[in-house]
Amino acid sequence: MNTEELKSEMLAELKSAYGENAEFRDGQEEAITGVLQGKRTLVVQRTGWGKSLVYFMAAKILRKHGEGFTLIISPLLALMNNQILSAEKLKLCVRTINSENSDDWNEIMDDLKNNEVDALIISPERLSNADFRENLNRLGEKIGLFVVDEAHCISDWGHDFRPDYRRIVNIIESLPGNVPVLATTATANNRVVEDIRAQLGDDIQISRGGLMRDSLAIQVIRLASKPERLAWLAKNIAKLSGTGIIYCLTVNDCELVDRWLQHNGIRSACYYARMEADSKAEIVDKFMCNEIKVLVATVAFGMGFDKPDISFVIHFQKPGNIVSYYQQIGRAGRDIENAYAILMCGGEDDEINNYFIDSAFPTENLMNEVVETTAQHDGIKPGDYEKYINMRRKKIEQCVKYLEVNGDIYKENGLYYKSLKPWQPDLDKSARITAIRRNELQQMNDFTGYQGCYMEYIARCLDDPTAGKCGKCANCVGHPLTAQELSEEDVVKALKFIKENFDIIEPRKMWPSGMRIDDKNRIAENYLCSEGRVLSNYGDGGWGKAVAEGKYKYNHFSDELVEASCELLRSFVQEKQIQWITNIPSLRRPELVKNFAERLAGGLGLPYLEALAKTCDARPQKELNNSNLQQDNAFRSFETSGEIRDGNVLLVDDMVDSRWTFTCCGYKLRKAGSGEVFPFALANSAGRNGED
Repeated sequence: MNTEELKSEMLAELKSAYGENAEFRDGQEEAITGVLQGKRTLVVQRTGWGKSLVYFMAAKILRKHGEGFTLIISPLLALMNNQILSAEKLKLCVRTINSENSDDWNEIMDDLKNNEVDALIISPERLSNADFRENLNRLGEKIGLFVVDEAHCISDWGHDFRPDYRRIVNIIESLPGNVPVLATTATANNRVVEDIRAQLGDDIQISRGGLMRDSLAIQVIRLASKPERLAWLAKNIAKLSGTGIIYCLTVNDCELVDRWLQHNGIRSACYYARMEADSKAEIVDKFMCNEIKVLVATVAFGMGFDKPDISFVIHFQKPGNIVSYYQQIGRAGRDIENAYAILMCGGEDDEINNYFIDSAFPTENLMNEVVETTAQHDGIKPGDYEKYINMRRKKIEQCVKYLEVNGDIYKENGLYYKSLKPWQPDLDKSARITAIRRNELQQMNDFTGYQGCYMEYIARCLDDPTAGKCGKCANCVGHPLTAQELSEEDVVKALKFIKENFDIIEPRKMWPSGMRIDDKNRIAENYLCSEGRVLSNYGDGGWGKAVAEGKYKYNHFSDELVEASCELLRSFVQEKQIQWITNIPSLRRPELVKNFAERLAGGLGLPYLEALAKTCDARPQKELNNSNLQQDNAFRSFETSGEIRDGNVLLVDDMVDSRWTFTCCGYKLRKAGSGEVFPFALANSAGRNGED
């Protein structure tokens, strides 16, 4: 079929699906034609341009002409669901294989073999499964088009590199030469484009459009403290029309902002990675149906969510790079003429972003430990690395995946083995990537102080040749787009809220995976801690800052902290019938928590007893990074001592993070005859650096 015939058929399908007035956007028709003519194509177009239409229209035409199904690699489950809805307009049968529909996998594979599926969407993580790769190899001849969505993830130099994307290149190389390959992204500068070209082939055709977003008006607001930022939200959110997103860098801040908005009568919900899948789906449905005004989210609410009428995106903290910022503000203004992108920035932002940079790639030490641990075992289970390596489970899993994809270790029958490949970390590459991340953060810092057009700055950073002044941002119009004036009373209200905003300490119910105490992995019901309370988030502008100063500056917790704790706990103590107080002892600072617990007991009118003893000067829990080591350290370090009363007890410590110290000490108190154990900590230090 010649080019003109293809274009005529494509336009007819477009009008059939979207109405007689439908037309292709600039670049769409050319990209689809290139794919249908068998070319490898990279599409770099702004969010909302319609990249999914390119591959679904190509899939539609290919199927009409008897070709095989389209295989789409897509990074997020929510994006998959969006894409399936989009494909239905073209009357395509699209299925997905993901972690949440395992019961359907066999049926879907049978449908593929029987040529009853037009397109299959999978996550890149599915490619790590050997059985799935084998099934995919058997279906290779049935693939009519191979699509890599969010293709910047292929590139080591991209802002969102994912090791599983490396497997994609191997699959592409094994495809028959006549199978077209399409890669799409909205966020690739010249460096990333060239890296994708190097991996997918020099003959790749690049379809690149302008990245300017005409509907967005950008404003940067410098507000150093959290109380100021919360006060600004309370004063301005109601003035913004429509619905929007507030992005936070950490889970703790998501929850804080969400509670603050609701406290001020603003309908909101929060969204982050570790939430249950059903809860996420329910929240997204409410947001899509405009049942809430604000979705407060981490970057887990990311690529591919297509809500055309989002009228504002606010950043509670500054993202780590321009690419992420552009991608996130691109959620707004897709199908409306005017939308706000408001960036708050202050002193704490760089601390969090530097943490992300430092932990983006596995360190040489961690990689060495994983390789050596693997080599020392004749096969090691994935969960057993934590017994030998002092690192968080998530980081170990990322490192194992990185080394597996790199060919340094391999998996067989559920166990990892050292490969024959000599182990040599590429330190120069890691250093270069880290240096790029630091430069990107500096670029973001320069953006916040930029005096010219904000959108033009972003487009130039993304190597957009069409970059120019937007005429809509705060700098272009010469005045703030939204009110910035805050009274002292506004900020004091927010500060008071933070100080009164306590958290729950949920009890752990299981010992670490593979560990058995009392011959069980589940902690016996009568030895569990009960639900506890924590006064603050460590280092926050409320009581968290006073806790940090008391511990590390003065070695004494103030009377104000005692009074605030009493205020929080009075009704709790009465409700739970707590009859006495004890504390977690320390050999390094023996009087710090003990003195606080004694004064707290006096304020609550309860007896204080020394019921626990620190038996050895073990490593601080904060230096241990996974449950196996933390539980073992805590369990060996404490024993019951002195008088143990049978009434309910408040167990006091300064910090709570992993909860293993509370869990182990609570277990030993209850086993020694105490009543229920209710933990209380002055500050929560968990979740300070992003997703967990």
